[in-house]
Amino acid sequence: MKRSMIALVSAGAVTLAIGGYAVGATRHDGASERSATCEQANQEFITRAGQLRKQQQRAPYDDDELDSMQLDLDATQVKILSTMVAQNPTCFDAGTRATAAILRQHPTQEEADTAACDLTATATGSRDCFLVDSR
Repeated sequence: MKRSMIALVSAGAVTLAIGGYAVGATRHDGASERSATCEQANQEFITRAGQLRKQQQRAPYDDDELDSMQLDLDATQVKILSTMVAQNPTCFDAGTRATAAILRQHPTQEEADTAACDLTATATGSRDCFLVDSR
């Protein structure tokens, strides 16, 4: 009886150890996957924000129609950036998430311009805004 109890307790300990290892390995794989997802999201965010900053630095077009189309394109790109942050909230800091949230709440034009500048500056490390006056 004593041997069977020892064998039973040993089997239980081995089972618990294997189960603990499996749970730890599963959690570690999830962290690696999340890290890879965040790396991809951050890289895409930085690339798109850099492209937008370059577009914002350009001089306004002489043609009002072209300038209006470029402003619409810039606004769409800002929406894409804010959506990327909203879809990957654990990959971005609180300030970036807050800025993206402002852009998704139908801000005034001045609020949108400021938030867009802040959002792209976060990615590019620049604090200068080259906002085109749309008036």
